[in-house]
Amino acid sequence: MERRTAAYTAEEALPVGRLPELLPTTPADDHVAEGEGLRLRFPAMHIVHVSPWRLPASAYGGSQRVLWWLARAQLGCGDEVTLFAPEGTWVPGARLLAVPDGVAGDEQKMVPWVLAHLPREVDVIHWQRMPPEMPQAPFVVTVHGNSAAELQPHPNKVYLSRNHAQRAGAAAFVYNGLDPSEYNFREKKDSYVLFLGKLSRRSKGIRWALEIARKSGVELVVAGGTRWGLRKTGGWWASLSRRVHFIGEVAGWRKAELLAGARALLFPIQWEEPFGLVMIEALVSGTPVLACPRGAAPEILTPEVGALCRTVDEFCAALAQLHHFSPTECRQRVLSHFTAEHMAAGYRARYLRAMQAADVHACPSPQS
Repeated sequence: MERRTAAYTAEEALPVGRLPELLPTTPADDHVAEGEGLRLRFPAMHIVHVSPWRLPASAYGGSQRVLWWLARAQLGCGDEVTLFAPEGTWVPGARLLAVPDGVAGDEQKMVPWVLAHLPREVDVIHWQRMPPEMPQAPFVVTVHGNSAAELQPHPNKVYLSRNHAQRAGAAAFVYNGLDPSEYNFREKKDSYVLFLGKLSRRSKGIRWALEIARKSGVELVVAGGTRWGLRKTGGWWASLSRRVHFIGEVAGWRKAELLAGARALLFPIQWEEPFGLVMIEALVSGTPVLACPRGAAPEILTPEVGALCRTVDEFCAALAQLHHFSPTECRQRVLSHFTAEHMAAGYRARYLRAMQAADVHACPSPQS
């Protein structure tokens, strides 16, 4: 019986060192060229995702949407995907195993329940939270936050950026990716700049955004909460301007339109953001990003698609230079580095490492 294969971008899907037993089955002179990357055919994997969330996300749900895109990209590349998730989850093409409500929210119950219902011939299990007990199977865990427990090193943990990994004393990371087809691209922009983030979280920098708008005189659209949220973060008086518009939480097509129409996205974060999905959402829409140089921002932004600003004055100066940014270059930055396919290839390399560490070689040696 012929073994199924999966097509991935070569350099991203191979682990460091290119272990011989993990090399692709297709010779280099018989590659499949798609887009800008060299794609080779690998033995297909059976990947099990364990999700604590119902998919797809009903509202914003950044982590949920990233997992949704990842599973769909893996299926599109030719891998088999089984998904353990709460009832109501739907991912086209994946095998779905609904986790009972009393189990889905309890990590102590989740691990034994998943292992008891695990299909046969699984290559790797991908968790979104660290299991309290180590499963006797190859696995990886995506780390989403900055808590002390999350930043405690473990060989199977995968972080969201180089900065995120380094702060944990680790090296393994895979950048988040998205599906560009879910976003609008516009070269001609409207008159506003956009702040998109949870207003209730001081670390997102809403006070900075309001001060930048006041000092520069730009029109600011604030999405992610109402003006009442400023009672926790401050900035109430700066928000009382006819040039500042609060529109509440947004998702779906409305969010896509806002991102595409903005002259720029303000991202004045006041903490070490592990990744910052909204930055690549703006870029793929053709919108440059002005951010504080913290967390993953210096890894995502280049001078061609945004600016790293340390003070309010630097933000104001960058706003005066927005005409230098090309919407096409902003979008290309994502298409070249931050799509769901790039993310899937990066995780494939981490899966192979986990399989090797567990001494489980699911992939045969290269065909002669």
